[in-house]
Amino acid sequence: MEITNTEQLEAYLRTQSISYKSLTQLKGGAANFVWRMLDPSDKSTIIKHAEPYVAAVRHMPWAATRMDFEHRAMTLLPQILPLNDSNVSIPQIHHYDKNTHVMLLSDGGTRTLKQAYTDSTLDIPRCGRELGTWLASLHSRTTATDIGDNQAGTSMSRFSYSVLATSLAKFDFDPAFGEQMNSDYGSLLQSDNDCVCHGDFWPGNVLLREQNLTLVDWEMVRRGCGATDLGQFAAEAFMLDRFRGGRGLLAAFLQGYRACRGEVGWEFFRRCAVHMGAHLVAWPARVLRGSEAEVRECMGLGVEMMRAADEGRREWFREGLLKQLL
Repeated sequence: MEITNTEQLEAYLRTQSISYKSLTQLKGGAANFVWRMLDPSDKSTIIKHAEPYVAAVRHMPWAATRMDFEHRAMTLLPQILPLNDSNVSIPQIHHYDKNTHVMLLSDGGTRTLKQAYTDSTLDIPRCGRELGTWLASLHSRTTATDIGDNQAGTSMSRFSYSVLATSLAKFDFDPAFGEQMNSDYGSLLQSDNDCVCHGDFWPGNVLLREQNLTLVDWEMVRRGCGATDLGQFAAEAFMLDRFRGGRGLLAAFLQGYRACRGEVGWEFFRRCAVHMGAHLVAWPARVLRGSEAEVRECMGLGVEMMRAADEGRREWFREGLLKQLL
C-alpha cells in the first residue's frame, strides 16, 4: 500500500479505525514519509511510513523492512537501558503495522538539537553530557543483545567511507587515501559485532522537549563497533561548535561518554578518530555545509585525523578534539 501523501494516509487510517483531528506532513527527514497527527483530544503523535526507497531520493532503493529493525530496537532497548534517572529516552510505539510499515509513536518535540544549538536558553553542555552518558550505557549494556541482522543498515553506515575518494578528488585532495581508508576501515563495518549501535547518531536525530532528549530514527540500528556512533556525533558536534557558536557540545559529549564507559583503549579510540575524520570529509563535501573555505577546513582536519589515527600517532591527539577520551 503506497502512502506518500496525506490523502493516502487518511485512507489508511480509516482502515485501522484510527481517529484524528488533523494531519500535517513534516519535512526535514530523508528516509521516510512522516506526519504529525493530533487526535480528538489534541494529543500529538508522529506517524512514520517506509516505502522501499529513500523518501528524499526515490531512485535510491532501501528495503521497507528497515522499519522492522527500528520497531525491534525501540521495543527492546527501553527494557535494557536505565531511563528513570536520565532525560534521554526512546519514543514509545503506539502502533506498528508490519505489513504496510506504518508506525505511530510518541512525539519527542518540534526541534532537533542541531536546530536548537544556538538557543541561548538551552544548556548545551548538559545535553552533551547526558547524550554521551546514554550512548556509553547503550554500548556497554548491549554486548550480548540480538538486534537482528540489518544488512541494509550496515551498508548505509558505510556511505561515508564509500564516497571518501570522490569527495577528496572534488576538492583536490588525494583520492587514493580515501580508497585506502574505505578498504582498511570501511570494510570493518561488515564484521563489527561488539554491541548495539544506533547507526545514525547525530544532533539531527535528537528531539527536544523542555529538558527531555528523545533519540529517533533507528532504521540503521545494527550490531557493530560503538566507536562509529561516537565518531559520527563527534564530527557533527565539532561542526556546530566550530561554525555556530562554540558552545562546548563536543567536549561535554566526550566527557559524558568517558565518565560512564571508562578507559576505551587505543583501538577503540583509533576507530572513533577515523570515523570522525571520514564523516568530516564525506558530509560537508556532499551537502556543502557552510562556505567552501569551511568545507575545506573540515576536510583537511578529517584527512589529518585519519592519517594520525591510522599511523598510530597518539601524541597528535593529546591536546586535540578527542582528548577527553584519552
